[in-house]
Amino acid sequence: MSDDPDLDPILRARSGDTAAFGEIVIKYQPVLAAMLHRFAATPADLEDLVQESFVKAWQALPAWVPQQPFLHWLKRIAARTGLEYCRRRKRQPLVFTDRVPEAAAADASEDPANVALDEARALLAQLPPDEQALLTLVHLHGMSMAEAAEHFGWSRAKAKIKAFRARLALRKILSRHGYSE
Repeated sequence: MSDDPDLDPILRARSGDTAAFGEIVIKYQPVLAAMLHRFAATPADLEDLVQESFVKAWQALPAWVPQQPFLHWLKRIAARTGLEYCRRRKRQPLVFTDRVPEAAAADASEDPANVALDEARALLAQLPPDEQALLTLVHLHGMSMAEAAEHFGWSRAKAKIKAFRARLALRKILSRHGYSE
């Protein structure tokens, strides 16, 4: 058995205890929201992604193996939910909500940091959704390649190959737009 501190509520939830699952939702909702916010186009979409992730987790809970860390399992479900969302949006840009605070009161659109963020978003939008998500998780969320691979349910080798190809494609996109190394 796992030494997961949430093992008791998880096992109760697996037995159909919705209150126990509610405890899990309350504990992990901020974690999933932090992870999924880069996938969401709007705050409402973020709420939907988090809720959809928990619904999928509830449905898949009987298949969870207590020997595997619950949080990793939950994050993998959330990552796949985020990818599905990107695919449904047909490669539209990921929205970066990290705006420079000082510029929020002034004209934020003219702030160089916000302009750079918007430009980065537009360039990343030219990549397929799984490549956007992978580069975002590794380079913006600071995940290791092994962690990112686990979140997508890929082997580490597959994640490394996809990241290599995504970076290569991004270099070509940058070159077409006048950026050089």
